Amino acid sequence: MNKFYRKPLPETMKKNREAYKEVFKEEIAWLKDNLQTLTENKHKFLTDMYLILVTGSRKVTPKMSEAIVNSITKCKTSAAYNIELRAAATEKITPILEKITMVESLAEQKGDKALTFVKNVKEYVKKNYRISKKQMEGLNKVYKRVSEDLFDGDKSE
Repeated sequence: MNKFYRKPLPETMKKNREAYKEVFKEEIAWLKDNLQTLTENKHKFLTDMYLILVTGSRKVTPKMSEAIVNSITKCKTSAAYNIELRAAATEKITPILEKITMVESLAEQKGDKALTFVKNVKEYVKKNYRISKKQMEGLNKVYKRVSEDLFDGDKSE
């Protein structure tokens, strides 16, 4: 910490806590309910803001309060935090995960060098409930390489 930083007085912290309980009632409730998921997803900003709101250790500026509200609103529309959206997203990505698993097993059988890439893509899709275009292209390249290798043995016989 800065050597000139003066820790707030307990009275000030208590006054801040009580003020935040009234002003940020919904936000504190949402943060409390989703604290576990926030820490799992390493959402440091919201965990820090929750700590400030609960302890009252510092003033919340208007810019900070706007950022808290915007961040929570964004999280509510994310499948990582919203149960209804998570169910729909899981249903949507299930076929993609099955294909990734198939490519992963083919790559394991061949001992392909892209096995770690396939595993990383699989973890990314499970965590973020989406896959990027470049990841799909990379998986297609791996699949073509691995599946062509399977038929090379048949052609030489």
